[in-house]
Amino acid sequence: MSVKSSSVISDVNQVAMDWARDHAAERIGTKWYDGEKGTGPSEKWAISESTRNRLRGVITEAFSRETSIKELAQRIREAGGFSEERAKLIADTEANMAMSHGNVAAWKKTGVVKSIKWLKSSLHNVPDECDLNADGGAVLLGQAFPSGDEAPPAHPGCRCVVAIAELNEPKKRSDY
Repeated sequence: MSVKSSSVISDVNQVAMDWARDHAAERIGTKWYDGEKGTGPSEKWAISESTRNRLRGVITEAFSRETSIKELAQRIREAGGFSEERAKLIADTEANMAMSHGNVAAWKKTGVVKSIKWLKSSLHNVPDECDLNADGGAVLLGQAFPSGDEAPPAHPGCRCVVAIAELNEPKKRSDY
């Protein structure tokens, strides 16, 4: 059996889009974006719920068609009045989050994946929770990594990815 990469990418993008529709922009304006782990509000980076909702729409829409990070950052900037630098950080982080969590959701749906592993980005150059996650080895699909995250990103600007570590044993067919 062969799988066309275009259908896999399309399916994963749909799952990423679904995840973004339900979760995008949840952490923007929280301590998570202020350099502290946690999801409480941050006075420094606070945004209104209407801005959060606009951002969720922009991020979700980006997964409905091919959208570059540069284009997404520009739309985020327009939707929320963010600086160019902050819009780029949000675009990078939110796209990574939707893709990583979309992959995890797709793997859960198939029932084929047993465990996953955290892979640090080649751009990773500062010790942080990503090191713990990568060094901790594989975790069962659906379990959290040492940082408490189920998938990357562990912090704003994180470019780590999640990968399949082990597949479940195929189910035996008794109807042969």
